[in-house]
Amino acid sequence: MHEKNCMRHLRALIAVVEEGSIAQAADRLLRTPAAVGNAILLLERRFRAPLFERQATGMAPTHFGQTAYKRARRVAAELDFARVELAPYAVSTNAPIFSMVVGERQLHALVKLREMKHMPSVAAVVGLTQPAVSALLRDAENTLRLSLFRRTAKGMIVTEAGELLIFRLRRVLAELRHLEADIAQLRGEIAGKIQFAALPSLRTRVLPKAISTLSSRHPDVQVSMVDAPFEVLFAGVQSGEIDFILTGLSADYFHRDFRIRVIGRDRLVVVARADHPLTHHDFIDPATLLHYPWVLRDRGAPTRELLNDVFRRLKLESPRVVAQAGDLGLLRGLLYSSDAISAVSPEYLAYEIASGSVKVLNVDLPGTEREIGFILRRDAQPSALCEKLMQHIETAAEGVLIAERT
Repeated sequence: MHEKNCMRHLRALIAVVEEGSIAQAADRLLRTPAAVGNAILLLERRFRAPLFERQATGMAPTHFGQTAYKRARRVAAELDFARVELAPYAVSTNAPIFSMVVGERQLHALVKLREMKHMPSVAAVVGLTQPAVSALLRDAENTLRLSLFRRTAKGMIVTEAGELLIFRLRRVLAELRHLEADIAQLRGEIAGKIQFAALPSLRTRVLPKAISTLSSRHPDVQVSMVDAPFEVLFAGVQSGEIDFILTGLSADYFHRDFRIRVIGRDRLVVVARADHPLTHHDFIDPATLLHYPWVLRDRGAPTRELLNDVFRRLKLESPRVVAQAGDLGLLRGLLYSSDAISAVSPEYLAYEIASGSVKVLNVDLPGTEREIGFILRRDAQPSALCEKLMQHIETAAEGVLIAERT
């Protein structure tokens, strides 16, 4: 079975860098020098780059080797954390999974099984048969001496110990994904995958401009945007599966275990269809807005939390939300077909406002300005590719957010 970025080869790379020679690395790993040398050769073929300079005094890592070593070390650290976290469960601490001697497919299978809870579905996603997936799970549980899943009528349900392990495995897979991008950049290529989430207001013009700029210069890049409730997105950032979130920032985010990069400010406006009864008012008292149904993002979304705070400060009830809609098409349709109103960044409905089909209501809601920025895991080391996309986003946002900066 071919495993890209096979972790056992990265384990050999760590040993060679730290021991300075293949012979000493082989002694440390209890493998033959030929096996260690072959592991390095396979990695070099995989990365299409020399990882070491073969010298009379030993093996000196090249820039490629040092870059791969740093990512491999982060992989090893995540597995060490898993070993420590699972110790109270009487786990077998010398299980192969902790020593980087299992294949990526086992990791993918365990992660996907937690998500999908259905073994045949996992088999289809990872490209294996159902018996093969079952064998991977059985091997992991046997070697760990730990139950990772419970078999129920509702599917495969992860155990408490399994949740701890799979959180670390998700981070391992993220590091391996970043390794691909790091090595590609050193070869003079920009390639790899980015997974991120972004607030709807910047999807109209800013993100299309930034992504098209990146893809026109680097056609081998794959960009995926994740849309989910914010707590799910936060969990994705912590697990490494989501590289960053571009969103409105609340004070709470700065107290979480995140790294924040502020890129500007925007504000919320209240909007309705062009012929809405409120569009004929020269000035609207905020209390009047409570007589109408609202369409807002899901609970926990920055826009909704900010709006609720504004109404609390005004000593008013929170708006009556009849639909939770983060999708532009659904929001637009609900505004056009009913008396519903919403609060959004004007950038989100920029084309509709410019055409006159949606109007900004003349109401003063103090305190609806907010900072916009990137949310990353505090200890994350974004790939060079990820950094490039964030730079393109910041550049594209300047014409939108610069006037709101302080």
